Amino acid sequence: MFPYPLLIPSYLEAFILKDLKIDLNIIGIGPIESALSTYEILLKKKSKLVFLTGWAGAYPETELKIGDITIATCEIFADFGKKYETHFSSFPPNFEVCNILELNNPFIEKTVQLIENCNFSVNIGPLATVCSTTYDSKRAYFIKTKYNVLAENMEGFGVAKACEKLGVSLVEIRIISNLLATPNKEWDKNKANKVLRKVWECLIRNWK
Repeated sequence: MFPYPLLIPSYLEAFILKDLKIDLNIIGIGPIESALSTYEILLKKKSKLVFLTGWAGAYPETELKIGDITIATCEIFADFGKKYETHFSSFPPNFEVCNILELNNPFIEKTVQLIENCNFSVNIGPLATVCSTTYDSKRAYFIKTKYNVLAENMEGFGVAKACEKLGVSLVEIRIISNLLATPNKEWDKNKANKVLRKVWECLIRNWK
């Protein structure tokens, strides 16, 4: 049995893992539901480490492809700030709010090494959390340019915030299911899920 809880947004992502020896918890889609679910789960589990996994959309100019593996170094709440007609900006410092959470912990390096030992390539870097999935290439280019992120999801910042509140380390593993440079192209959920399963088979088999 894998020793730490695994959080996953939806049944569409979870069903490929349901027969594995892992503590699988569906947390819901979006930053609010996922944050609340994560907080409740972690209060019960009393674990000092938790994993978040699922799909992500790759931003333009990242060279990421469908099925590629990404691991977050930080989560950026890309929709949180002030939106003007011509630009977007963060709140001023005197508001005392943050939209970036660093995920610095030694478990990230261990996870990357184990996955690479299974002959997978891993892309490591910042991810963006959004409130609505991007189907507008202009928005995709804007977020990529402003924050220099690899991919977007809808749960990472919420989960990271719950973990921060409880002093729990987080490792976030995302598989690319769609490319935001071509937002109207159908997501390849089957390919993403095949890679997702292989990654978790690798981690369950090798984690010590």
